[in-house]
Amino acid sequence: MRNICLLCLAFIFITSCKCNDSSQGMQSFAYQPDFEAIKVDKSRLVYIDNLLQDYVDKGIIPHALTFVAKDGQVIHHKAFGWRDVEKQIPLEKDDIFRMYSQTKAIATVALMTLFEQGKFQLDDPVSKYIPEMTNQVITAGKDTGNPVTREAVSPVLIRHLLSHSSGITGRPYNPDVPRAEHETLGDYVKELVAYPLSFDPGTGWNYHPASDVCGYLVEYFSGKPLQEYLKEVIFDPLGIEDMAYYYDESYKDRFVTIYKDNEGKIEPTEIWSGRYPFGEDRRYAAAGTGLNGTIEGYARFCQMTLNYGKFNNKRILGRRTIEIMGKNQLIHPSNADDNFNFGIGFQIYPGEKADWDILPGASPMVSSGSLSWGGMANTDYIIDRRENMIILLYTNRIPDTFVWEKFLNTVYQVLE
Repeated sequence: MRNICLLCLAFIFITSCKCNDSSQGMQSFAYQPDFEAIKVDKSRLVYIDNLLQDYVDKGIIPHALTFVAKDGQVIHHKAFGWRDVEKQIPLEKDDIFRMYSQTKAIATVALMTLFEQGKFQLDDPVSKYIPEMTNQVITAGKDTGNPVTREAVSPVLIRHLLSHSSGITGRPYNPDVPRAEHETLGDYVKELVAYPLSFDPGTGWNYHPASDVCGYLVEYFSGKPLQEYLKEVIFDPLGIEDMAYYYDESYKDRFVTIYKDNEGKIEPTEIWSGRYPFGEDRRYAAAGTGLNGTIEGYARFCQMTLNYGKFNNKRILGRRTIEIMGKNQLIHPSNADDNFNFGIGFQIYPGEKADWDILPGASPMVSSGSLSWGGMANTDYIIDRRENMIILLYTNRIPDTFVWEKFLNTVYQVLE
């Protein structure tokens, strides 16, 4: 009897160890999925194909590329349409897309690796590291370039930068004054943060500018250019290839053509994610936009986040750090919907209310608490921990066609 009990205890111990190992997630993608084991109805994947092919055939989008993985097993990874419509060049799975604001989450993770090294606290004032940081808030004349100001109620914290609640907006655009071409990110950021804030830190939400401040802080704390740090700490460990700000000329043919809508028809346009990726001066790299890459490369980043910081048998962030990043940082800002929650680097989709699945404007299929964001030209992703799934859809077409929301419905309906 005693031996039986010992055997039972040993079995429980081994089983628990396996569970702990699996909780870290698959460390590589499996491209031959066991649909039955992961409870996916393979026969219903055709709904995804039909939707995206229909959008391409109707000329609404030039192309679409999917990457959906559940339990680390890739259940849908297909290319639809054309890399270049006019030349009738088919889209390939390893084509390179302009990712725009998908740069932000990567830069955020980079900064959080330095948080883990004890370089700063989330509630440190930004002025502690960037003396140029303003303490003034605009009260009148916001768009004049010569505003009336008062002292801010509280300082801008690093936490505010990471959740877009800092109030940093920079000098208003003046069409009569050419924008300065800064040589480095640091030059730009020191000018950006000197301009008065649009609201008291933590009381509102304004998207984009503060991300570049985060990028500069990566350089400040690491002592390395942002491009170098991203490659060394994120891209190389995760096995992400061909994700960069700048490229050799040999990569030109792999870039998809970006399209815009013109009275119901799409036509090619020339809008880059950051600076021209084939230019000679390659010093400037922003954190708010600028990266280009493949969908599989970004899927690796998403899977790392889903796995609480580890993929490719390389740990990028600790489990607790990822958990903190998934917590809402907004205190019901006056200029954002109360259902809109944003953590550190990610939107928390679509909120935390009990009735989240009946809120307008979002796919009701996505699990509450999922992390998401996207890029200006419609490269989007979901990191759904409840379903242990990542979902990416890439196209380079502006403005939005809302195919993303319909695509999410066709993905979730395959789950048994």
